[in-house]
Amino acid sequence: MITADLSWILDDLVNFPSARNAVVLSADGLRMAASSDVTDELADHISATASGMQSLGRNAATFVGDDVTPWQQTMIQYRGGYLFLVAASDRSYLVASAQADVDIVAFSDRMAKVVERLGPALGVAPRNSEDERG
Repeated sequence: MITADLSWILDDLVNFPSARNAVVLSADGLRMAASSDVTDELADHISATASGMQSLGRNAATFVGDDVTPWQQTMIQYRGGYLFLVAASDRSYLVASAQADVDIVAFSDRMAKVVERLGPALGVAPRNSEDERG
């Protein structure tokens, strides 16, 4: 888990026109950081959901070409907006939402810049069996 407060970087992301919320999660679906307006309950819910979405996207790689094609991003469009999920490191992801009128290309670019800014803080060590037993 990230120990530093990274919400200010995510707040900067959601300051983008038509952006709504942002969460950083680990590959196993644990919330690592969230923008200020995201409750803990919502952050935990979207972290678990986004982890599953990433897994499904990764498993569809053979449909794109071959199974070594790495997953990089998933975007889902809803009537009221978009959900974006991008790789942030080997074991973490950035998920963000935006309203329907967001500039998709510019917002995706902004997300990539946020991932760069988060940099080494997103390195998540794999959990071992002792961690899982708690």
